Amino acid sequence: MSFTVYDIRDLDLMLKVADLTSVTAKDLVREFGVDGDGGQHIASRLAWMKRYGMLTLGEKNREWSLSDAGRRVTNAQLRAAAKSQIERIPDEEMIEVMAHVTSRVRLGDPMTAAMLRREFQYGSRQR
Repeated sequence: MSFTVYDIRDLDLMLKVADLTSVTAKDLVREFGVDGDGGQHIASRLAWMKRYGMLTLGEKNREWSLSDAGRRVTNAQLRAAAKSQIERIPDEEMIEVMAHVTSRVRLGDPMTAAMLRREFQYGSRQR
């Protein structure tokens, strides 16, 4: 298994880190059931997530944990009513929704913008 943005969502990695509170790259690889040298690959991915402000790395213990911004993202829950409304939007009207999302990418918080771009990458990849 590879740990690219096309294979695992940032949010899924963040939720796993949140569940474990803080974790080493090697332990995180084990949590995903990967044998061998996945630690190097995931460490690179986690470093990017740190650069975007999603995670922090303890200098002393080399354990990854959520940043304050990452904690806010993992704690956010889409209400059932809001999710239902989004699901009922016709495809043609989703273009306007996407225009709103892209304006947030351009003008919003850099960490959230990075997560939105990366979520689009993950979700739009042909499988």
